[in-house]
Amino acid sequence: MKTYLVWGLGKSGLSAVQLLKEKGCKVYSGDDAKGDSWEEFIDSVDVVVLSPGVPPRHPLWKEALKRDIEVIGELELAYRFFEGDVVAITGTDGKSTTTRLTSLMLSKKIKDVHEAGNIGTPLSEVVMSDPKSTAVVEVSSFQGRTLNTFRPSVGAFLNFHEDHLDWHPDLGDYLRSKHNIFSRQEPRDTFIAGSLQDEVLSTPTQADRVVVDREVVVAEGRVLFRGELLFELGDLRLKGAHNLKNAVVASIIARLKGVSTEDIREVLREFRGLPFRMELVKVWRGVEIYNDSKSTTPNALKAALESFPDGSVILIAGGKDKGADFKPLRETAERKLKLAFLIGETRESMKTAFGGGSNIKTMSSLEEAVDSALRVAEPGDFVLFSPGCSSFDMFSSYVERGEAFNTLIEERCKL
Repeated sequence: MKTYLVWGLGKSGLSAVQLLKEKGCKVYSGDDAKGDSWEEFIDSVDVVVLSPGVPPRHPLWKEALKRDIEVIGELELAYRFFEGDVVAITGTDGKSTTTRLTSLMLSKKIKDVHEAGNIGTPLSEVVMSDPKSTAVVEVSSFQGRTLNTFRPSVGAFLNFHEDHLDWHPDLGDYLRSKHNIFSRQEPRDTFIAGSLQDEVLSTPTQADRVVVDREVVVAEGRVLFRGELLFELGDLRLKGAHNLKNAVVASIIARLKGVSTEDIREVLREFRGLPFRMELVKVWRGVEIYNDSKSTTPNALKAALESFPDGSVILIAGGKDKGADFKPLRETAERKLKLAFLIGETRESMKTAFGGGSNIKTMSSLEEAVDSALRVAEPGDFVLFSPGCSSFDMFSSYVERGEAFNTLIEERCKL
């Protein structure tokens, strides 16, 4: 039996250790944050299981490859013990919302459905609790990079934009990590292309292909897939064209798995969105306030801005610099923004990218930005917190960042 080294003891790492012990495998573990040394284990292991937070440049990853030791992640590890059906969803933006919608829809038809992967629950936990179930797995590029046997029966690649260049060596590596999720699919499987981007359409897979923009028609308020009604636009409660696309992809997966149109429509009518994804926090003095803390890329910020009327948005944005280019946002910013208050490491580069006008201001903190936005907001305006960057310069996660924003709004907007 193989011996494993699990490195990185966050939620997924701890779940991997527990799964391996449950399966009777010999396992060592450690974490850089605890001051552990992987060197003492490397001569004794056959497989290294790395946390998604460990990048390819890490010395352990390099040493394992040099020694021809297999390097995988928790998702690949768990898949090797999983006996059920896997639906995989990836893309630069929209993964979590599409995963949740897909899970809710499939639950209408299938008895045991679990969300797993990057959305929060490691697949290892599903393996230990319900190994023959259906898992709807949100797959990040970090997880995709270390997949070797993973094969989803249905996979969706929503979109592709520049991101995570602080982790991946280059954009090509980022794309290959996405493609790797689908590379072992067989002709009996299904691959859904959520956009017409070359990066998405060129995905290497043997699966039957569904290209959403070629096979879905929106006409007279009805959304049709291959001539069949998926849902009506009035069923969708989520704001923005990007969320319409997310709902379409989830609905196609559900129909392919036998879920009825009425059940699909019921889920869409009831679903109000995930926390911190274009979440309507408050209507205050005629001003709608939205929390989109999950927006961690320029494209997510662009999609959020496009959800509102021109000249109506008071934006709070900025965060950790991941090497992304904000220049393509300029036209959208000039059209949509009334004012912008920028924070974090990227505040100066975003200000320049947005045109540097008098309506673009830099702030030293989220608190200062919120106070400034509320001070100038007038009835009919939209205050939008959509960072377009990761949180790690100021917060431990987008969740902590989103909670901080909501707390500030509740404190400042008391009647």
